[in-house]
Amino acid sequence: MNRIATWSAAAALALSPLALAQPTTAAPARIANAYTVTAKVNTDTAIAKETIVKVTGRVTPKAAGEKVILQQRVGTKKKWTATGDAKVKSNGTYKLTDKPSTPGSREYRVLKPASKGIAKGLSKAVQVEVYRWEKLANRQPVATNFNAPVGVNIGTEYFGSSLATATSGVPSTLEYTLGRKCTEMRATYALTDESVTGAIGTVRVTGDGAVLVDHALAVGTIVSDETSDLTGVFRLKVDATTTAAPAAATVAIGTPEVLCTR
Repeated sequence: MNRIATWSAAAALALSPLALAQPTTAAPARIANAYTVTAKVNTDTAIAKETIVKVTGRVTPKAAGEKVILQQRVGTKKKWTATGDAKVKSNGTYKLTDKPSTPGSREYRVLKPASKGIAKGLSKAVQVEVYRWEKLANRQPVATNFNAPVGVNIGTEYFGSSLATATSGVPSTLEYTLGRKCTEMRATYALTDESVTGAIGTVRVTGDGAVLVDHALAVGTIVSDETSDLTGVFRLKVDATTTAAPAAATVAIGTPEVLCTR
């Protein structure tokens, strides 16, 4: 009998207006959807201080007139750095630009900050390999009996940071390790203006044994701004010969430059 009375009292309390009026805990608010951001670049390789990298994409929802931020990180760095911003167009697209100044691998991504109850969105990272023109003669040679770096006169024009044979009649050799990090070389090949009339010489450049440059030279012969493909080259070698008699000569490689990354 007591059990029945106890149950009846509990049931009555549960159904009473007082019990129904007890406060309840509200359900957590639903997290807003995030922006979706796409990104692509106009090139996967660039030349430092020359190439403008264009990053384009789309923001969904469109967020017309709102700002997107370009972020990048270089090499093995973990930190992303903001380097530019732009407004989203009425159709949801955007365009950002960057002109890298240092060589090496870098990644770009685009951030759309949170707004209007929509969480921030980040694009996937896109990678660009940046190269830079460097003076070859300023690099540490592996072995040499060239004069380097040195200034030379070719066709009355002065070329700094050049290579030149040291002794007429003595074959000269020079090597550099490029480590397969360079893609191109440019240089001028000639006998210097101080070479005696009638003098001759030769110059040959090889990459891992493959001939890249091969010229017979005489006074007045100038091969200007010749480019050579260095893709995949680990060791670059320069060989030159000159006459000592009856006329002395100096072979010069005028301001050679290589396009390399880190």
